[in-house]
Amino acid sequence: MFLEFWLNSVAVILGLIEALFPHNAMIPDPPPLGSLRLATPDDVMRLGVVCTASFYYSEEFTWERIYHDQYPQSTIVHYRNEAVEFINEPEFITLVIEDDYDTDESSKTNATIPEDNGWEPPEKGTKVVVGMAVWKLESGSKRIGRFQNLTGNFPDVPEYDYKDVDMKRTEDFAKIVEAAEEKYIHGLPAMERIAVHPAYWRRGHGTQLAAWGVKLSDIDGVDQGVLANSMGQKLFEHVGYELLDVISVPGDTRNPKGTDFAVLKHTAQPQ
Repeated sequence: MFLEFWLNSVAVILGLIEALFPHNAMIPDPPPLGSLRLATPDDVMRLGVVCTASFYYSEEFTWERIYHDQYPQSTIVHYRNEAVEFINEPEFITLVIEDDYDTDESSKTNATIPEDNGWEPPEKGTKVVVGMAVWKLESGSKRIGRFQNLTGNFPDVPEYDYKDVDMKRTEDFAKIVEAAEEKYIHGLPAMERIAVHPAYWRRGHGTQLAAWGVKLSDIDGVDQGVLANSMGQKLFEHVGYELLDVISVPGDTRNPKGTDFAVLKHTAQPQ
């Protein structure tokens, strides 16, 4: 009898709390998007091009995608499949930034971008996506599912065939990354991807994208981690991350030097 009375009392109290402080009111407003916007299914085809053009310059790309020049469409398909996951899954925040289309953009990256890659270029000067950033929210975050725009239809992207990668290198790299994440940033929200097409570098796009995540970290009072290549490391340090470690990846007969990546963390600043 007492237990039933106690449970009913708790239910009434929780109901009053919910009425006075709705669930949404308990979540601080996120940083303004400004010139950024949520990615949509209609962005997937373009994002395959942007990511291929950008990530070509990362140490991870050079290490893993040794057959990219032979199978460039495989690389593009890989990033399109990733984009579908990032946009569709509620634990991710995927933002993009746009700029005026440069008809010569493919000549401004060393990545191989086939003309018939599946994305139809617009007229010169048309606004197109030129950059992307992805964050994975921590487990239990109240923001999960609140940063999605599923307007439009996902394109029919073929399955990734792995033709552009060295599978042993990819698997070994993944194990080292997993260990680094477990050691340094386990349980934290993490920046999963940031990419800007090289034709639109030095315009502040990368800084805008990365800085938005830092602002969100500060608002929520939750630290944020990232694993970065050398170019990304400079960007993240610029917006407020601190270097925790540089992880070495052992070489092999093709490249005895191996490669490395940086682990960084932004410590949330009280608002």
